Amino acid sequence: MIEPEMMEKLLINYLKKHNIYDNNKSWCVKYSSLGGRGLHAIRDIKQGELIFTDKPLIIGPRCYNKYLPMCINCYKSDCTLFSCDNGCGLPICSNDCENSIKHINSECKYLNNLQVTCGSMWSMELLQTVVPIRALSLNDDEKKLLNGMECHDGPGHGREIELLKKNISNIINEDDEKYMKKVCRIFDTNAFETVLIIDGKTSISLRGLFPLGALQNHSCTPNTRHYFTNNNVMITKASRDIKAGEELTMTYTDLLWDTSLRRRYLIASKHFECNCKRCCDPLELGSQIGAMRCANIDCYGFIYPDEPLNFETSWSCRECFKKITNRQIKVIRSGIKSIIDPILLESPRKLLNFIETELLTLVPPTNHIMLDMKFQLTEKELELKEKYCYDLLDIMDHLNLGDHQKKGLILYELYCTINEKLRRDKNLIIKKNNDKIIDKILEILKDDISAPLDLKNFQDV
Repeated sequence: MIEPEMMEKLLINYLKKHNIYDNNKSWCVKYSSLGGRGLHAIRDIKQGELIFTDKPLIIGPRCYNKYLPMCINCYKSDCTLFSCDNGCGLPICSNDCENSIKHINSECKYLNNLQVTCGSMWSMELLQTVVPIRALSLNDDEKKLLNGMECHDGPGHGREIELLKKNISNIINEDDEKYMKKVCRIFDTNAFETVLIIDGKTSISLRGLFPLGALQNHSCTPNTRHYFTNNNVMITKASRDIKAGEELTMTYTDLLWDTSLRRRYLIASKHFECNCKRCCDPLELGSQIGAMRCANIDCYGFIYPDEPLNFETSWSCRECFKKITNRQIKVIRSGIKSIIDPILLESPRKLLNFIETELLTLVPPTNHIMLDMKFQLTEKELELKEKYCYDLLDIMDHLNLGDHQKKGLILYELYCTINEKLRRDKNLIIKKNNDKIIDKILEILKDDISAPLDLKNFQDV
């Protein structure tokens, strides 16, 4: 592992090269109490303050069949794609993209030398191999920065290289193969999913390696939020006030998942177990996101895990003290899921009725399943929807999550709800409050590529 001081120098040089370095930077690279290295605040940072801007070292298509084929140069997908005439087997959408210097000098040249086997057709499998191939074209400083990043070991990584071997005639250089396999592991550990909006409507999913963002460790109560602009720039801001010396953290999971879901996801995708203060607390900092209703029909209390860090823990009620086994909890959760899944396909009105009646008897109002259902409710019954939005915001406040992206999306739903109420009843005295909500939405979501498409219209409200 490269020492923190050297890693910081490499990062600063990279940012300066791309003209995104802030001379008044608020961060440094240090060893982290969470493991490995991390970014730390070198001065007090106020809520909403820009912490850093980052650009991808490498960006390209994701290695999954479920994503749409796209032009390898401009990433358009809702257009006619044809195979590059240079013989690389990759899809392109125009002569300009086919003759792009970036494309010709990187993946196109390399695949030509390997002699692809797809003939005159383009290959979806070759499209999924582009990211590690592009890493071969990095300069020495960029490769040093790349090699300084942590990566997962073990099986389950490097599918891109297997796909590449399957679709070429020549043998890959041994050093190239070793390097590209490491790139795959680095991407699996550190890459971000980003979205590109084409022609203002089509959403294209890409993955990019953002060097500064890659150094941020996970927290279930993060102090930063990040988003991506449509030119593949990552913006990271403080979601709450941060004191000098604090580590700058982000979340790798959904903030409104319960402890069991978050920890299982982190083990499966990031290969580590989170043991943070929130994960250790059966009540999740008072939010009670993981609480379940007591199995005792004569009790109206809630049950919580006795040992939240133990996946096989028993659960106990704090009212009647009844204990149930982990196996019973799994059966209860499985039963709830079997009830909920068909409901999600129903109309909003049926969904609302289910939330207010049957679901409320199955789980507490703060349970993550209930919160997710409330967030999915997009219209109807405005009074209840407004209440649900405030319920979600209250949970985020309990967790001290600050101005996270999810808060901006909930505020957007709240604004739309209140705006519709105003449209129906112009005598309501809530316009001023709604204006404040707009200001906060813009503060959180402005320039965020994942923000609602009509957000730009808010600036004229």
